[in-house]
Amino acid sequence: MIECRRLPIWQIVTVWVLRFLIGGLFVMSGFVKMVDPWGFIFKIEEYLAVWHFVQPRTVVLMAVLLISGYEFVMGSLLAMGCYKRVSSWGLLLMMGVMLPLTFYIWMENPVSDCGCFGDFWILSNAATFWKNVAITAALVLLVFWNHRLRQGFFQPAIQWMVGAWVSLYILLIGLYGYNIQPLVDFRSYPTGTSLVGLNGETDDDVHYRFLYEKDGETREFGIDELPDSTWSFIDRIYTGASVETGSAPLSIFDVDEDVTDDVLFAERDELLLVIPEPVRADISYTFMVNEMYEYADSIGMPMIALLGGDNSAVERWRDIAMAEYPCYSSDDTQLKELARGTMSVVTLKDGVVVAKNAVGMLSPGIMESPEDTISFMDDIRGYSDGKLFLINLIFGGGLLLLYTCQGIIIGIRFGIRKWLGARRAKRGAISGSTAIIEANKNDIKKDSDIGKV
Repeated sequence: MIECRRLPIWQIVTVWVLRFLIGGLFVMSGFVKMVDPWGFIFKIEEYLAVWHFVQPRTVVLMAVLLISGYEFVMGSLLAMGCYKRVSSWGLLLMMGVMLPLTFYIWMENPVSDCGCFGDFWILSNAATFWKNVAITAALVLLVFWNHRLRQGFFQPAIQWMVGAWVSLYILLIGLYGYNIQPLVDFRSYPTGTSLVGLNGETDDDVHYRFLYEKDGETREFGIDELPDSTWSFIDRIYTGASVETGSAPLSIFDVDEDVTDDVLFAERDELLLVIPEPVRADISYTFMVNEMYEYADSIGMPMIALLGGDNSAVERWRDIAMAEYPCYSSDDTQLKELARGTMSVVTLKDGVVVAKNAVGMLSPGIMESPEDTISFMDDIRGYSDGKLFLINLIFGGGLLLLYTCQGIIIGIRFGIRKWLGARRAKRGAISGSTAIIEANKNDIKKDSDIGKV
């Protein structure tokens, strides 16, 4: 570290406190969004729907990776005292966008939660705005003071290594969360949750309205006031959970009949194929899913599909997927809470969620010809909470290695630059000598030619 004599002690303490506090907030904000990129995708799409914009999901995904990664990397650099001008100015410019945006959200209330900290920490729109006011004020101070405090954890010569290492870490976290499942689950149905136990709540805890049609008239009915058979069922509308419970029990429907207790078992293993948006599901995986069902059925393990949407979406999926497994409908919001991705497999043991995995990450070979039940279940379960600890251990170890060996790295860098400089100087000297020799040769040749004349 380089000691600073230009600032009084109270300013030095203030700068370090603000570095850790503001940098830590951005690190947390970037991490909780990047660890669950699907949640941030759904939040951005919610904003776009309110503003009547339609964008391809690939564009939204790129925005998610850029915003989350930007917050995490810039926050990390600020907290560690790297790129002092760039980190403070970069985050202040970001707040120049976020501050008016959150003020608009507070005033107009287009969404109930801005999604700044994902599902980890849900703030009211008013609290979000005033939080951003405090962050902006702190960043203004850092813009003037941060670069004057030259003290930091890493020497300027290796700051690019720190930035590259931090960027690689957060990118891996995001890609894992998008392609497999989030490494940390802040949602309503994390691993260890009993889906059977949740349905022991009273009916008042779940709010549904049912849409029926008769003679051109469309009307909504409550669960206790369903019409007679002369009315045709159209759709089911989920209106949210009660304030007391915070999240609703998972409800499964066969048309308009709640069959949750009939299809979730409390004393055996079970597979749930979760498809929250059937129109986005990749049809190319249906053969592998059918093979998975056949093997699961052969070993006595029930498998059902839960699809977001109404009964027509379920019937459409049965046709295009040639599904022999039972298919039911459920609220798409609840299914997105249960598992991320367009198609996922959730493994239940005695009604408890023990694992989640994206269908795209399953091995086709183990589905078509599994070696044994253990291999089959290992491939289905795939997702493990222990991976985050390993990734964090490698990331933290890499930073610690950079910190302890930065003197050696700088020495090696200086030696390489000195060696390259010496080589360039040597080449220049040789080139200069060669030029002198050639010039002398030319002069001798000229004198010879003059003599001949």
